[in-house]
Amino acid sequence: MNQFYDDAFARPCPLGADAQQIADQLHNFGDTRQIMSQWSFATAMNHLGLPQRYQASPGHQVVSLAARYELYEQIGFVSPALIFSAPGPSMAAYVIAGLGNEQQQDAFFGQFQQALCWSCFAMTEPTQGSDAGAMQTTATPVDGGYLVSGRKMFIGNGMVAETGVLFARTAPGQLGINAFLFTPQNPAITRHRLALTGLDGTNLALMQFDNLFIPTADLLGRHLKPTQRFAQSALATFDALRPCVGALALGVARRALHEWQTCVAPTPAQSQQLSAMKRRWDAAYREALTVCRQADEQQAPGRSPGMVKTACVNLADEIVSQLIHAFPTDIQPLPTALWQALRDVKAFEYTEGTRQIHRLNQSFSPRQASQECL
Repeated sequence: MNQFYDDAFARPCPLGADAQQIADQLHNFGDTRQIMSQWSFATAMNHLGLPQRYQASPGHQVVSLAARYELYEQIGFVSPALIFSAPGPSMAAYVIAGLGNEQQQDAFFGQFQQALCWSCFAMTEPTQGSDAGAMQTTATPVDGGYLVSGRKMFIGNGMVAETGVLFARTAPGQLGINAFLFTPQNPAITRHRLALTGLDGTNLALMQFDNLFIPTADLLGRHLKPTQRFAQSALATFDALRPCVGALALGVARRALHEWQTCVAPTPAQSQQLSAMKRRWDAAYREALTVCRQADEQQAPGRSPGMVKTACVNLADEIVSQLIHAFPTDIQPLPTALWQALRDVKAFEYTEGTRQIHRLNQSFSPRQASQECL
């Protein structure tokens, strides 16, 4: 049994032989663009999420959500900073593909065909979080476009992004929320890099918008009904990527297991505990992968993506904590990779919604709740 799980955990890394070296440089807060441009896997990341028609070599790209999930777990094993600092259309891709007209899609996705390009997804706010109904950033109609004022918080790649999607309120109520293409480098935007405890090297930013002008042509979803816009953009993005966040957390936990076993000769009791951890890890991994495959096949998920993410993150946190406490006191110092895992795994609680948000969402979905009780 132990040998089976040890073999399952000895996965080859598809990210290039230099992935760990690149991650280590990111942890030292070097120039993100310069460091990532040296990564042998950077071009693949730059094309991840491009619709089929924009891919030069479709056969070599990750297109399914299940394949993306597997890739994220591999990235988490090396360092989640790689995904949070990588070039590519990322979360914004789902919004542009769902809401953008042909001209908007060509303008956005074409940038990633030409060179490495960084994007961001500006929705979360300092006092409102990702509660879209309470969004305070406004887009006031003016001649030829909109003037955007407000603040956005915890924006991934916000310090380096060249393009992205911005959510702002054009009118009161849920139907007044709209998405726009925008240029984060615009001088009307003030950006501050946020200090982090984990995920060293990640470019999370606070953005201040002071009457940023966005032309009418950059309003996404103008050809759709207001009732369709938000549902086909932010919600679709979150549902798709929440299991992938869980995969990142599981990757961090797998790395912690690997590092622990590299340093420690386990006792028989500890070997049993490790086997139990790996069985639970494997079950969580397979359940989330199944949800991704169901999404790829356009089937109703057996479990809500938010709760899948929550289950993976909770388990990963538990595994890492147990490994830290089980590390022998006579072996000093504690490996750096274990401390890094302990800091990093905590961050996923706040990525794509906290567990309490997902539990609340679950409570308002009677059909899904009844399925999960079976």
